[in-house]
Amino acid sequence: MSANGSITLVPSVHYSASHCRRVRRAIREADPDLVAVELDVRRFEYFDRDVDPSFADLARAVTPIPAAIYTAVRAIQRTIGRLYGLDLETTDMAVAIDTAAKLDTDVALVDDPIEKTISGIASRVGPATIPRVLIRAARPDPGRRADSVAPLSPPLAEIEHGDDVQPAIDLLRRVVPELAEVVIDRRDRAMAERLHALRLEGYDVVAVVGVGHHNGIRRTLASLEGDEGLRSVTVPIRSPTGSSRRIPID
Repeated sequence: MSANGSITLVPSVHYSASHCRRVRRAIREADPDLVAVELDVRRFEYFDRDVDPSFADLARAVTPIPAAIYTAVRAIQRTIGRLYGLDLETTDMAVAIDTAAKLDTDVALVDDPIEKTISGIASRVGPATIPRVLIRAARPDPGRRADSVAPLSPPLAEIEHGDDVQPAIDLLRRVVPELAEVVIDRRDRAMAERLHALRLEGYDVVAVVGVGHHNGIRRTLASLEGDEGLRSVTVPIRSPTGSSRRIPID
């Protein structure tokens, strides 16, 4: 630890093998005080037990309707991963935690609680919203049709910065702004605030985050520079076992 901590962001595509290697290399080279990951306590515990949360698990955390919506969102994400030929059993977060364990480094859990995210999705993207979202996705404005293809074009191995996926984030905001606010904007702010709290405590941190969160977290961290008001923010810190390879993703 130092008087003034530092945050090194490692933006990553969750299921990409090349990004998993990049994450491992970044942590080894930096040898930080803490490795921060895009997880909360509940998801970290699922990871440590090497299990994916079932619908019943989610329904115990929140009511069944939000759990069903979140399960559907996860299914879509995994389908997209398979279409890209990605390994859905090994993720960047798993590699980050495994690498931290090998270095005897603790892990900071900087994401919002999963039940908060699920409830937020349910409150903004309910049954009445879903048909409108599908219509917007199926019938984009003619001038935006080309834009909707652009986010799919960069090879995953070449993605290194939030700017590389900004067209995809912008498309999400146009098609389903309700979802973008919950799963991107709110979490960007929350993760940045927790990272800033660690920085204020003097920790040198390597933070592994989804590339779609990179720009939002980076901008918020810059705006918080010198702000002492977040010292009271609590960040869960755990000692990893390094025994697992699978992790739930959102």
